[in-house]
Amino acid sequence: MRRKLRLLLFMVAVLTMAFGLQVSAAGSVTISSCLIQGNQVVVQATGAVEASDDGNYYLFALQPYETAIGARTDFCAVVPKAAAVTMTTPLNLDTAASKLYCRFQVAVLKGGKFVSVSNDYYITNPEAVATHTIPVPMGPKKGLTLDWQYHTDLIETGSGYAAYELDISRFYNGGGIPYVYNGKAYEFNWITVAEYDAIATLCQMNNVHLVMVIKNTWNPATLDLIYPTGRVPNMRCYAFNTAEQGGAEKIQALMHFLAERYSNLGVGSIHSWIIGNEVNNNNSWHFTGNYNVTQFSQLYAQQVRMCYNAIKSVNANARVYINLDQRWMWEDGTANQYGGKKVLDAFNAAIASTGNIDWGLSFHPHCLPLDNAAFWNIPSAYRALNLVSNNANTKMLIPTNFSVLTNYMMRPELMSPYGTPRHLIISEMLFTSAHPRYKTSEQIQAAAMVYAYKIMSQQPLVEAVIIHRQVDHPYEIADSNMACGLRRADGTPKFAYEVYKYMDHPNSPYTDFALPIIGASSWAQLGVQ
Repeated sequence: MRRKLRLLLFMVAVLTMAFGLQVSAAGSVTISSCLIQGNQVVVQATGAVEASDDGNYYLFALQPYETAIGARTDFCAVVPKAAAVTMTTPLNLDTAASKLYCRFQVAVLKGGKFVSVSNDYYITNPEAVATHTIPVPMGPKKGLTLDWQYHTDLIETGSGYAAYELDISRFYNGGGIPYVYNGKAYEFNWITVAEYDAIATLCQMNNVHLVMVIKNTWNPATLDLIYPTGRVPNMRCYAFNTAEQGGAEKIQALMHFLAERYSNLGVGSIHSWIIGNEVNNNNSWHFTGNYNVTQFSQLYAQQVRMCYNAIKSVNANARVYINLDQRWMWEDGTANQYGGKKVLDAFNAAIASTGNIDWGLSFHPHCLPLDNAAFWNIPSAYRALNLVSNNANTKMLIPTNFSVLTNYMMRPELMSPYGTPRHLIISEMLFTSAHPRYKTSEQIQAAAMVYAYKIMSQQPLVEAVIIHRQVDHPYEIADSNMACGLRRADGTPKFAYEVYKYMDHPNSPYTDFALPIIGASSWAQLGVQ
C-alpha cells in the first residue's frame, strides 16, 4: 500500500511540475492581452470573481519553471476588481527581475492566500524591444542542407536557402566567450562559436537565407539543458529544459546570445530558427519522456515560446518554426510517436490559449517509405495500407499529396496573429541514389528531386524547398543505406548536382529527362510546370 501511495505521489509531483496544477477561486477572469509597451508589460483582463478577502485583483508573473503561485506573495500589480481591468508592471528587461519569459496570472486573496482565477498568458510581442530588424533575403525558393566544405555550391547552383544544424549542448561544453544575460555570467565554447561565425558569414556574403535547426543532444556535462523527464541516454535528440531554473536560464541566455550575434551584417545572420527536429517522433528526435500527445505538445509549446521570445526580442524580423515529419495521421504504436496533425493541432491550441505568436511550420514530406526515391510509385506492401490520400485524414504526407497540408494551414484557427497564413517551409526533403531494397539510381534520384521541387515550389504557401543534402553522409549510409547527397562521399558531383542547378529555370532542358522515368509525356500531364 505504501509503495502504491509513493508511486501516486510521484506521478502527482511530475504532473504538477509539467503543467502547474493549481486551485482556483469561484468565478473566472480571462486575460486577453499581454503586451510590451515601452519598458512596461500591460495586461488586460475581463471577468468577475464572486468572493475575495479585499475586492482586489493581483497580477503575478511566473517564470517558465514555476508551476503555480503557491505561497508567493510578491504580486507585481494590483487593481480593484472590475468587469474589465488593465494591469501594468515593469518589464525589467536584461535584469535578474526580467519578465520577458514570464506567463501572467490574475489572483485574488481568499482566506489569506493568493489563489489564481485566470488563464495563463504570455507576452506576445517580444519584438517590441528588438534592437535589430535584419532584412530577410528574397532569393530563389530552392536550398540545400549545407556542407561548409562545399559552400561555393550555394553560388554555383543559385541557392536561395541553406539549412544547418546547431546543437545547444556544444556551446556549454567548454568556454572562451563570456556573456552576461539578465545579470548572470555565462561562457560559451569559442571553437563552436567560430564554426557558426563562419557559416553565418558565408551565407551573408552570398545573400543566402540561413535556416538553423536547433537541437539538443546527450552530453553528461550539459544534462541540465534536457527536460528532466527526458534524461534517458541513447536517444538522438532531447527536449529543452523549461522546468528547472538553471537549465531554462542557460537556454534563454544562449538563444539570446545567438540571436544577438547572428543578427549582425558584419558577422552574418540567422534568419530562420527551427526549434527541434521532427518532434512528433518524440522518442527519436525530441525525447521528453512518456507523455500523451496533448501533454507533449503543451511542453513543446513552452519550449518554442521561450526560444521565440529570446530570438524575437533581438531581431524583430527573425522567423521561428516548429518541425514535423511526414507522418500526418500515422501512428505505429511506438511509445511517444504521434501523428503530426495531432501535434500541430494541440500545439496551436496551447499557443492560442496562452497568447498567439507568429510561429511558422517547417515540414519534411519524405518518400514512402523513406528509401523509395521514386515516391510516385508506392510499393505494393505500402499501397495496401492506404497510407496516402488527398484529404486531411491521410496517414502520410508525401510530395504527391502535399496540398493537403497547405489547404489545412488555411484554416482560420491556424492563422497567424495578423490574420495571415503561417510561414511554411520544406526544411528537409531527401532522395537516395542507392539502396538495396528499392530500385533507384542517380538518374531516379534526380528525377524525384525535380518532380518534388516542381510540386512544392508551385504551392502558394511554400516559401522554401531545401534538399537534403549536399554530400552523401557516412552515418546515413551506415545507418539506413541512404545516399542522399548531390555529391558522392568523395565530393564528386552526381547527376542530380547539375539538375539541381537548373531545375528552377523556366523551360529548363535539365528537367525533361525525368518524364520517362516518372512515366509521363509532359509536366502538364503531372499538373506541374
